[in-house]
Amino acid sequence: MSADELHNKDIDDVLRLVKNIYHTIVYINLTDNSFRCVQSNPPDIQRLLAKSENYERMAAGAVEAGMVYAEDAQEFASFLDRSQLRAQLAGGKEYLSITYRRSKGGRYRWEMMEIIPSKDYRADRQVVLLCARDIDEEHQRELDKEAKLSVKERQLVGEKTVLVVDDSDLQRTTLCYFLEQHYRTIEKENGFEALEYLKNHSTDISVILMDLNMPVMNGYEFLQEFQKDEIMRMIPVLVLTSDNTPEEEAGCLRAGATDFVAKPFNPDVLLSRIQRAIALHEKTVMLNVLRMDNLTNCYTRDYFLHMAEQLLARYPEEDFDLVCTHVVNLPNINEQYGARQGEAILRYVAQNQERQECERSVYGRLDDATFARLLPHSAGSYQKLLQQSDGPHEYKTVKEGLPPFVQKYGVYESVDHSIPVSVMCDRAMMALQKILHNYNQLINLYDDNIRLYALKTQRILENMEEAIDQHQFQVWYQPKHNIFDGSLIGAEALVRWIHPRYGFMSPGEFIPIFEENGFVAHVDRYVWEEACAAIRRWRDMGLRTVPVSVNISRKDFLCFHDKEMLKPLLAKYALEPADLHIEVTESAYMDNPDMVIRKVNEMHSDGFVVELDDFGSGYSSLSMFGHMDIDVVKLDMSFIRQEQNEQSDKMMHHIIDMCKNMGLAVLSEGVETEEQRQRLMGMGCDYVQGYYYSKPLPEGDFVEYLRKRS
Repeated sequence: MSADELHNKDIDDVLRLVKNIYHTIVYINLTDNSFRCVQSNPPDIQRLLAKSENYERMAAGAVEAGMVYAEDAQEFASFLDRSQLRAQLAGGKEYLSITYRRSKGGRYRWEMMEIIPSKDYRADRQVVLLCARDIDEEHQRELDKEAKLSVKERQLVGEKTVLVVDDSDLQRTTLCYFLEQHYRTIEKENGFEALEYLKNHSTDISVILMDLNMPVMNGYEFLQEFQKDEIMRMIPVLVLTSDNTPEEEAGCLRAGATDFVAKPFNPDVLLSRIQRAIALHEKTVMLNVLRMDNLTNCYTRDYFLHMAEQLLARYPEEDFDLVCTHVVNLPNINEQYGARQGEAILRYVAQNQERQECERSVYGRLDDATFARLLPHSAGSYQKLLQQSDGPHEYKTVKEGLPPFVQKYGVYESVDHSIPVSVMCDRAMMALQKILHNYNQLINLYDDNIRLYALKTQRILENMEEAIDQHQFQVWYQPKHNIFDGSLIGAEALVRWIHPRYGFMSPGEFIPIFEENGFVAHVDRYVWEEACAAIRRWRDMGLRTVPVSVNISRKDFLCFHDKEMLKPLLAKYALEPADLHIEVTESAYMDNPDMVIRKVNEMHSDGFVVELDDFGSGYSSLSMFGHMDIDVVKLDMSFIRQEQNEQSDKMMHHIIDMCKNMGLAVLSEGVETEEQRQRLMGMGCDYVQGYYYSKPLPEGDFVEYLRKRS
């Protein structure tokens, strides 16, 4: 059995779990080297699958096209090797996986690919499911944890090391002899040698024992330089002093020492003070890991939320604003200039927040590229930002030595004290997200419209799968008429969502969301089947049926094969290709011209009438007419609804003449008046669709419409 013949029910249990997790899911038959795509969102993978004739070409093509990072390419190719997969699965492996870096948006992101055998996998039917998903964010979080561990927490695990700094050989030898029973020791003769060692090994040292009076660099000079380094100064320093006076002790502590030990030292006292210093240091390090961001030295997300809650609780009557600051395209900056430059930008942004510190405010780092600040509304943060951001989205060099970058801001003014600070941050981020790709806007204010849009989007996402299962989606039909005699010549199938709780949900709200997340492909297939079933019902009622046009969206084309999807539907309901017209949008053509042309021409050769939808809506390309087999051009409604003048009429006339000269019929959408119909008829338009004849009708009303015209 080939992968093309594999029925979805074979691994339905797996699909139910993975369809919303993975960006690409492909059935593979390792026996005959075939594959079939279930879903794939990334355009580069779509192109690869479309041009690969078998599984081995697909696997090789991913490496050849540079989709996988060079260092990972050999391991990636070995993982996907067909013979190796068969051998591992034959050996009893129930699950295979690999992590690798894939090219995405000009940079590389970490992904995971998993191979899951079907439930009845056997020697003569080696069918598996290949699933790929983006794990870049969770991988980065793990790297961040490791980085923090290497910088701040290595002292908390494993063997403790004491750095002994003294110019006296005898003193060092004596100290190390005693300490080596409990700790690992490192010896240095003066402060300069100690500093040089610490520059590369500061994370290895648990505590420093240091004499004050040394040549080259004494203890006070050492402490002065030592305190300048954020990582070094976290290490406790115990000063060895023979002058056990209050003045000497106070001087040591002011210089940055943690504690002191009098000479000659008492072994029990020395050991006790070392143990106490290390224990206190470990607690400080752990608290700092939880409290402070290692890179920018501002609060971590969790601690910022905690401190912001405390601030609001202390001033319950005061108005506060929450401002989110985002460094735009930070991954691209890291890729072009290096991660160190990206980190320098983040430190600059954090330091700039600190310089603007005002009374009763708190700020922290929310994620890789975003900071948040809670401050009094009276500080006028929104107005100040407006003054700073007067102008378009420009990349500027704000500090010598830094690459140019842009900051954008989302502001939630006069926060609601009754909601958690995390929700306040979400609201400011909603405002920011709305302008991330807007060149002309650097700051956006949260308002109820943003909130309502977010709630509506979430409502759509939560209910979309249930809507399919419960047939909440209804197919309505808008009649198409001959412009000259008014006869009914067809109908367009349009999806409507009637939710049992929320009522009518506008296609203008849910279709863009479905197109973005890929769910539109499921809705399209639902509409295709509903339309075929309706035509069958109408015929069984003895009505004269007309062709129904169904839409094929951009997301359908990657995995779309009319022989697999449309032909079985026609056979199921005893219909012919002429009963179902196919509408292809110009935007689908622009995404992947070669693939769309090939598949449209296949449908046309199989007998389907192909209509080019929304012609002139902004993606027009005359080159498609020379390569794509289409039958009907549907003029976008914007043509007929624009203000009538000589120039617009000439343009429409020329477009219709061009189509007619190429042997194409022309249909105009959005016709609402007799005057519009007369204009189009005078220009040679063949068919019209719009409220002049009828609005979209539920199936019951359309049946009556058919009956009157049968």
